[in-house]
Amino acid sequence: MKREVLLSVLFCLSAATGLAENDPVLLQDSIGNGTINLDEVVVTGTRIPVPRDVLPVPITVVHRSTIEHSEETALLPILMRQVPGLFVTSRGVAGYGVSGGAAGGIDMRGFAGGAGRVLILIDGHPQYATIYGHPVADAYIASDAQRVEVSRGAASILYGSNAMGGAINIITRQATEEGNKFSARLIGGSHGTQRYSVTDTYRDGRFSGIVSGNYERTDGHRANSAFESLAGSVKSGYELSKEWKVTGNANIAKSKAEVPGQESRPLLDGTTDVLRGMSGLSLENIYGKTRGAVNFYYNWGDHEINDGYYEGGTPRPYLFNSTDYMGGVNIYQAVNLFKGNTITGGFDAKLYGGDAYRDPKTEIYADDVKLHEIAGYILAQQQLRRFMLEAGLRLENHELYGSEWVPQAGVSFKAAEQTHLKFSFSKGFRTPNMRELYMYAAANEELLPERSFSYDFTILQGLLNNRMSMELSLYYIKGDNLIESVEIGESRFQNRNVGEFENKGIEFGLNYLILNNLSLNANYSYLDMQKPITGAPRNKFYAGATYRPGKFTFSVGAQAIDKLYLVTGENARATGYTLVDTRVAYRLFKRMEVFAKGDNLLAQKYETMAGYPMPRATFMGGVSFNL
Repeated sequence: MKREVLLSVLFCLSAATGLAENDPVLLQDSIGNGTINLDEVVVTGTRIPVPRDVLPVPITVVHRSTIEHSEETALLPILMRQVPGLFVTSRGVAGYGVSGGAAGGIDMRGFAGGAGRVLILIDGHPQYATIYGHPVADAYIASDAQRVEVSRGAASILYGSNAMGGAINIITRQATEEGNKFSARLIGGSHGTQRYSVTDTYRDGRFSGIVSGNYERTDGHRANSAFESLAGSVKSGYELSKEWKVTGNANIAKSKAEVPGQESRPLLDGTTDVLRGMSGLSLENIYGKTRGAVNFYYNWGDHEINDGYYEGGTPRPYLFNSTDYMGGVNIYQAVNLFKGNTITGGFDAKLYGGDAYRDPKTEIYADDVKLHEIAGYILAQQQLRRFMLEAGLRLENHELYGSEWVPQAGVSFKAAEQTHLKFSFSKGFRTPNMRELYMYAAANEELLPERSFSYDFTILQGLLNNRMSMELSLYYIKGDNLIESVEIGESRFQNRNVGEFENKGIEFGLNYLILNNLSLNANYSYLDMQKPITGAPRNKFYAGATYRPGKFTFSVGAQAIDKLYLVTGENARATGYTLVDTRVAYRLFKRMEVFAKGDNLLAQKYETMAGYPMPRATFMGGVSFNL
């Protein structure tokens, strides 16, 4: 099977690099100085701008306008509503936390993000707590994002380990207009919740810069469920010449959360104190027939956790402490060898590690562990009249596991003026994280990397002069070596590779501009898993409508979740619920808007994590300025 896959990829790669047609092509414009609308191109599936409709892999784009009108501080709740197949667990009004009882588990197509199977990136740089391998949900701030591109399906050819289930690329904001622009937002509402956000952008010729800050706090809807966060970011760029540009950015986020424990067994003194930082430096080049970049990044985290105690117990004598870091470089360059052809080659290297302890003398879980990975890849695309062929191969080398070959291939066919048919095959993999290998009683240094093979068929259809667009994706995923904690004796567990797994499903998205001031968007996903897991609903549906008469803006949305497992195994328990939210805004002046919003207006009683009830109806109100 592996030999056949490799041969087919090499054949497609040969065809993509050796054939050409004389017809004008979109790819030529995407790499040169063409005039493709940025709203119609994506970079996550290729690292260079390519029209979304011809890219074989399915990608969802969430734009700045959607992010801005959510009034959320955290980015993940917005993505869960807008991206089919993406689900994020929650436990309260705001804040996700880390460690025991934490929310923010990301699932996509049955790949749970708690173990690092869905990769989050900021401007193409991987972002996660390296010791545990999972994203830190409170560190991803909505106001920092210009747009978010979600690659649904394995994205390991470009991003390596942790992208088995997909990649979420947060593309940060930049100053695009000359002069200084200032914006601010103030919000207050239920359960003592407050949200403040300020952003200042500046552009003067070749120089551009942006600074933002966010503060959020809430008392929480349960006892001992308060949350507070403070985040800031800065980004600046300078155009050295027409062809070269340098960009630097840094983000920092600090959050403090109380952990209430399950409703039936409240936790006392449970707290998490998390500090996350990220920095990057990029040197980009754009010429007529080639473009690329050299990117350096460094991420780090410092966590201090009080695991608390239950009634009748005693306070913890020591806090749990962990630090982690990840530094690396990615280099890529794309070239047009001839009309319709694009070949992208890249190199990645990263070093990561950290430590963890409770009593620094006697209870050490990870003592400055370090690991490294290096990789090279090539991705070729060829436009042939109505077809676009894509094929690529990545060679990843891990310090512990040696070489891993990662193929990908696909084809896109323009069947009619507004109809595109797409098929893609991709391999994903994940190397065991430090917790699974070295930490706690379940540690197992004999673990092998997880692997998956994804097959996607997608139809993109435009109607009514493209006022309506629809996307339907069918996928089948088969993999092996899935890592789970397995009981090996009385109250004894060990991390093991448990064998094969199989997921399949349907994803559907719809956008319809009914009138110039009335729009509708909806998405639906169905997931069928060989073995159900928590945090991965079988059916997920969202529909939202926005109406803008004059100075008013009215929005309403509804989300339905079905067959969401809270507990698996012998005592399996699944749930379902429907949430309705609304927003009303009025523009008082040209640069000032007041708004009010309500969430869970049906006051549903529901959970996304067993024992952690979510708040009933909540209301927020505020004002925003753009100067």
